[in-house]
Amino acid sequence: MKKIYVIATLLFAFLSSAFGQATDKSDKTRTALLKLTDQIPTAKSHKDVAQLERLLTDEFMLTNPAGFVANKSEYLDGVKADSATYESVSNSDQVVSIYDNAAVVTGSTVVKGRFEGHDIGGNFRFTNVFIRRSDSWQCAAMHLTRIAQQ
Repeated sequence: MKKIYVIATLLFAFLSSAFGQATDKSDKTRTALLKLTDQIPTAKSHKDVAQLERLLTDEFMLTNPAGFVANKSEYLDGVKADSATYESVSNSDQVVSIYDNAAVVTGSTVVKGRFEGHDIGGNFRFTNVFIRRSDSWQCAAMHLTRIAQQ
């Protein structure tokens, strides 16, 4: 009877440790993905094309609020040519879902900015799809939708 108790105790301790490590890794992954999600609009607003090159996969696709679709090179060309000024871009209400080597981050973002004297700010919802390759995450797709004012 003692042998079964010892085995059960050891098994419980092992499983507790294994689940604890999975939670730690999952929390670290969530934190990393949220950081990446914040870095993308910051890099865009600062026209930091070099950082965007690192953050986006070569297969990256953007669908913007107007329904326009751009691949990575088109998106980066747009960032380089962008003459808008951004006062702030802030994300909130983010939800992270992780699937092996892929992850989805959804949330809201508030943009304050101007283009040729016109306000281009607003409230948006976003969906970002991330891919993990060689232990690093990159954004493979981004979809933005403007939240209609009521």
